[in-house]
Amino acid sequence: MDNLILAELKEIKEELNKLKEHQLRKYFYELRENTDAWVRQINGDVSDLYELSSLVNENSSNIQHNYELIYEMKDQIEGLKQEINTLKLIQIISLKQKSQEREQTQTHGQPK
Repeated sequence: MDNLILAELKEIKEELNKLKEHQLRKYFYELRENTDAWVRQINGDVSDLYELSSLVNENSSNIQHNYELIYEMKDQIEGLKQEINTLKLIQIISLKQKSQEREQTQTHGQPK
């Protein structure tokens, strides 16, 4: 009878070992699947970071180019302001000369 009990205990132990082994396999399978999913997600996130990095670099270059254009336009505007002031001075001088010519014509043209 002891042998029978020992045999049954041995069978129960073997079944428990099989069950543990099956559970371990299942656990490791799920762990591997989850790990694969995490790796895919991390790879996707890293790819997004690389893409984002290139977009930031492109935007930075565009901003720098825009600043250069703004400074060029500022210089052109300053040049145009100087030209306008020069034209104003020329116009003022011309008007003064015409005014002086009229005065001279009026004073010379009048009998003394």
